[in-house]
Amino acid sequence: MRGSGVSRPVNKKCQHCATLSVDDAIALHGVDGDGCWNPGDTFGRGYDCHRRRNHYRYRDDSNRIRRRLRKTGNGKRSQATEPRELTVPLTSIARSAVLVLYRQSKDSPVHAIAAEVWQGDQKIAGVKPVHCMGMRGNEVTEYIQEMLGVISGEFGIKRFEDVIKEMAVHQCPINPCPLKA
Repeated sequence: MRGSGVSRPVNKKCQHCATLSVDDAIALHGVDGDGCWNPGDTFGRGYDCHRRRNHYRYRDDSNRIRRRLRKTGNGKRSQATEPRELTVPLTSIARSAVLVLYRQSKDSPVHAIAAEVWQGDQKIAGVKPVHCMGMRGNEVTEYIQEMLGVISGEFGIKRFEDVIKEMAVHQCPINPCPLKA
């Protein structure tokens, strides 16, 4: 019957029952009445009857809402429709600095170091990679602070992002590179 455009006829008995209180409905249609009340659910409240009573009680409101949605086109349901993607415009796109480390693994020494400056999803500047071979840990840290000073002077960025971009040594763009020779 669903989708055929023909509505199901109104059950006058259920429609009348919907106007009664629960106790009156059970008295009229329960075991002592005509036996229509369905006490077969777990709580003995007549689940099917409650659903029908609710349907008939709010039928006019539901139909009014359905007609309004159909008229405005918002009530159409289609399995083929894609969910809408909303875009929220940014009033100002923040800039960020990303530290780039070239090394074999997290535990291995840093082979080379670089930095990138991003605005939104576009890279707007970069600090060329420099080999760190022969540098001690404190010297690498000092160089990182020098890079950040230059980036801060140029773009006003005070710190690198928490996530570090790690690249494998074989991706080192410096030529000549002793590890690639």
